[in-house]
Amino acid sequence: MMKNSVVTPDEFEEQLSHLQEKFSLLERRLSMKADEVVFTMTVSHRKEIDELKDEVFLLRDELRKIKKERRHEYLGKVAQQAKRRSVV
Repeated sequence: MMKNSVVTPDEFEEQLSHLQEKFSLLERRLSMKADEVVFTMTVSHRKEIDELKDEVFLLRDELRKIKKERRHEYLGKVAQQAKRRSVV
């Protein structure tokens, strides 16, 4: 059973103030947690970007190597063909 009690204005103000403090604290904690999440995501994304950048550089170097090898192969074939023509 509920008692039929009257809350005085002072009690009401005190309880209201207490609730406002709790909400303020909760709001600060929520804000801090959001900041932590954003920071963690930023660090994670930065790491992923660095890994992708390294992979792009590796692929670029491999592509350059392949192009260089093909150029040497082509020049070798051209030189052989030139030798054959000059001998004939």
